Amino acid sequence: MHPAFAIIEFGPFKSNYHKAAVDAGFREALNDYLVAQLLPQVDEPFDSTVGRLLATYDDQKYCGPNSAVRDLYSLDFEFRRSSGADAIKADLAYSSAQRSFSPRYRGKPFYLWTASRREAQTRRTNSIKLVCDHILRGEVATAQCPCCGAELQTINTPGLFDVSCPARCFNYNFHRDPQTGAFQHGHFFCEPRTNA
Repeated sequence: MHPAFAIIEFGPFKSNYHKAAVDAGFREALNDYLVAQLLPQVDEPFDSTVGRLLATYDDQKYCGPNSAVRDLYSLDFEFRRSSGADAIKADLAYSSAQRSFSPRYRGKPFYLWTASRREAQTRRTNSIKLVCDHILRGEVATAQCPCCGAELQTINTPGLFDVSCPARCFNYNFHRDPQTGAFQHGHFFCEPRTNA
C-alpha cells in the first residue's frame, strides 16, 4: 500500500454487500489504480493526505446479483501542503471480476485539481468571459475560442444568449427576459484540460 493512500477511510457502509466487498483485495485494487492514475498528476511535494471512499448506492436493496449500481463508489481525496491542497472528487466503478477500478463516466477524466490547474482554469474562464462580453456588447461579429481557436457558435436573441465552442471546450448559455434582456438563469460549462 502506497503511504499516500494508506489513510483512506472506507465507509462506513450500511449494506452487508459493501461491508464484505471492501476487503484487502478491493483496497489493493484501489491503491493500484490511484498509484497509476492519480499520483502522476501531483506536481508539488505534499505534507499529508486525507481521503474517503463511499458507496454511491449504500443500501442492500441496490446490491442484488444483477445490480448495475452496487459497485459504484465516490472518492473524495486531497494531497495537503501548507500552501493549499490538490483535490479530487470522482465517481468510480469497481469490477469485482477484474479486481480493478475505472471512472464511472466514460470520457470524464480522472482529474486532480492542482494549484497550477486551478490557475490555468481561472485564466481560461476569464478569457472565455471576456470573449462572451465582447459578443454580448456587439463588438465582434465572429469570435474564436480562447482555448482551441475554433470559430464560436453564437445565439444572441432577446430570449437567449448562447456561446459555445464546436470542439466542446465550453458552453456559455443564459436565458433572458425577452422584455428587459436581463439574464434570468443559465449555465456555464468549461471542461478542464487534461494536459494542463
